[in-house]
Amino acid sequence: MEAKRRQMIIGDLAVLLVALIWGATNVVIRDALDGITPFWFCALRFIIAWGAVMLIFGKRAMAMERRAKAAGTFTGMVFICAYLAGAVGLLYTTAGNQSFIISMSVVFVPLSVWLFTRKFPGWHVVTAVALCTAGMAGLVLDGNLSVNIGDLLSAGAMLFVTAYILLVQKFVDGADPCGLACWQAFGGMILAVAAALAFEPIPAHLSGAAWAAIVYAGTIGFALTLVLQTTAQKYTTSTHVAILLSTSGIFGSAIGVIFIGEPMTWRIFIASALILAGVLSVEVIPAVRKQNQQKRQQP
Repeated sequence: MEAKRRQMIIGDLAVLLVALIWGATNVVIRDALDGITPFWFCALRFIIAWGAVMLIFGKRAMAMERRAKAAGTFTGMVFICAYLAGAVGLLYTTAGNQSFIISMSVVFVPLSVWLFTRKFPGWHVVTAVALCTAGMAGLVLDGNLSVNIGDLLSAGAMLFVTAYILLVQKFVDGADPCGLACWQAFGGMILAVAAALAFEPIPAHLSGAAWAAIVYAGTIGFALTLVLQTTAQKYTTSTHVAILLSTSGIFGSAIGVIFIGEPMTWRIFIASALILAGVLSVEVIPAVRKQNQQKRQQP
């Protein structure tokens, strides 16, 4: 049991690293993507990500069974649907509204697990979800939340994110996570390129800054995080993943404050503290309970 607990902690730390990279990526590419449409950005990002993971793990991916290849490809298609729905949704709603709506997967993942397994996740998880939800609302909502087609598309993206986390949890058990990540990148690439060709003109020219942002987002911002998250979910739970990924907003805000001079307000500070409290409740409370149980069992 101790070894299993250590593996879960390592998996959780890997997911936290994913959240850090996601938060940093949003800051790094924020001003570098002028002149490229959203679908083509997703398509080029996934092409680069697929090439990167196949270069390193291609032999392992090709050695997988056909069923595992199909599962990974399907999971990647679900993931890219979240990207595409979010990209279109941003045309009709604010980035703050969308960030908050998509981050509600932190609620839907444990609810889905509870629904499908009939196993209550525990009051410490409920508390963590409530704290993270309140914190994310404070981070991203700076005005009134009004419902429009963009918000509905963002809600669709949130459901795709929820489904993606649950699918990875289902398929990674007994599979090579690195090989599975390759097929996820493949599925996402196929659907992203198809959507870009169908709905947007091929970009005639991209600046050097745009290419640098695309390469960074495809390698560090997606290929690396895809492998890390898929591998981590072999050792931790989907509920932990959803809660820990909610810290990406904290990391993005902190990096913006430190490196590009964004203001640190009391709203950001309190919201970040709420999310951190939620994350700590998931990690610390079970450890404290176990320690107390061991003390009671000692003669």
